[in-house]
Amino acid sequence: MTGTWSLIRLILRRDRVLLPLWIVISALLPASIAASTAGLYTDQAARDAFAAASMSNPAQLAMRGVIHEASVGGLTAWTLGSSLTLIGGLVSILLVLRHTRAEEEAGRRELLSSGVVGRHAPLAAALVVVPAANVLLGLLSVPGLVANGLPAGSSLLFGLSVAGGGCAFAAVAAVTAQLTASSGTARGLAIGVGGLMFALRAAADTGGVAWPAWLSPFGWVRLTRAYAGDRWWVLGLFVVFVAVLAAGAFALSVRRDVAGGLLPARQGPATGTLRGAFGLAGRLHRGTLAGFAIGFGLLGALLGVSARGLDTQLNTPQFRDLAAVLGGSGARVSDVFFSFVMYVLSQLVTGAALVSALRARGEEVAGRADLLLSTPVGRLRWALSHLAFALAGPALLLAVLGVAAGLAYDCDALRVAGATLAYLPAVWTVVGIATLAFGVLPGLAAAVSWTALGIFLVVDLLAEFRLASGVVLDVSPFVHVPALLLDGAGSPVAPLLALTAVAGALAVAGLALLRRRDLATA
Repeated sequence: MTGTWSLIRLILRRDRVLLPLWIVISALLPASIAASTAGLYTDQAARDAFAAASMSNPAQLAMRGVIHEASVGGLTAWTLGSSLTLIGGLVSILLVLRHTRAEEEAGRRELLSSGVVGRHAPLAAALVVVPAANVLLGLLSVPGLVANGLPAGSSLLFGLSVAGGGCAFAAVAAVTAQLTASSGTARGLAIGVGGLMFALRAAADTGGVAWPAWLSPFGWVRLTRAYAGDRWWVLGLFVVFVAVLAAGAFALSVRRDVAGGLLPARQGPATGTLRGAFGLAGRLHRGTLAGFAIGFGLLGALLGVSARGLDTQLNTPQFRDLAAVLGGSGARVSDVFFSFVMYVLSQLVTGAALVSALRARGEEVAGRADLLLSTPVGRLRWALSHLAFALAGPALLLAVLGVAAGLAYDCDALRVAGATLAYLPAVWTVVGIATLAFGVLPGLAAAVSWTALGIFLVVDLLAEFRLASGVVLDVSPFVHVPALLLDGAGSPVAPLLALTAVAGALAVAGLALLRRRDLATA
């Protein structure tokens, strides 16, 4: 374990932007949902009606589980339990693999190991920082819930249960990091395990058989019954799960070579099959893009099915008034809610687009760009090969999301897909920021890009609390996208053309600056 503390400090320094953004935004969400629930359903009869309508919807049961108590706290825990566990689990998987398997794949782990760093120190450091961040997230969510009048003990149990879910998937990633030599494959295995865990919980809630939920961290979050009996002992399942998998990860790590995996790597073709820079970029991006497309397609289908009953579930005076303000007197409640959901999901698509936009920077840091550019491939063609997928990728994801949601929602796939694709220029604007940062500040490209997206998320969150307006709101490109599902959306041409022009200008400036700077490896 020698050097563990130094590596903990290194992780905190490298993720000094991402960790606070994730923790703060996720910690504020429960208070927001609690306040919204109390405002939308002002009496117990309204909450009981909502709970009854939700429990009659199989898609709602599959996505969020059973409502144990139709109180403000119970509905808040039901709304966010699976969602925060899913978000925390994905972030935890990415962070653990970033500081373990990805470091080995890049060759930095071998350099560290040549110094005074023990074999287990990198894994130990990751398994200290990531679970600690999850616990901090859970604790910070408590004051906001208590401020909304919810019991402190139940709020603490809810926060710790969500934190336990994130810790569980951090331990899953620690194990998959030992199995394969590729960070991408390890990430796919960990996310696949997460999908299986979610499916077990969904099967338990929709099939009427309780025991599969006891096999899944998603199920344990629900089985703590926060605000509905408070089963504190269920938190012990998270502790045992994390301890067993962490011990297994350390045991597996001594059975393999550094930069190697326990599972044999698949051999490549005997002769080259790629055609130029764009062929190479396609090979690099296709796996990630396919995974995102499948995920967003399934998510869109689930949301579309869920939205069918929202005209009844959200039939409250407060939400009807909101629907009338946003979409005119003829707006359906479900259309207003669906527009909100697509607004949030467009920002998730932006995160996927940033992964593609920053892939060129990863190739540069790893030294592979030097090798490629020593051939007749120029810088502009190399950068454009990755930028093309950063621009086309979100178009595909938004289209898949919209078509799947539209077919499941009201069988009008073109209508919903058009409304979803309206967010594409806003996504491209963030990609343009990443391209500009890559051209002028390559060492800070990732930090600048994710910080920009985080700022836009914070601005939108402040708008939700009505703490920001005017010029502050104009900072976010997503605010300027018209909600095409609503009657009062207005003409979409001018704002979408303006956003596209801004994105194009940023991208062109970034590519021009890339041609004028030296390649960097740090």
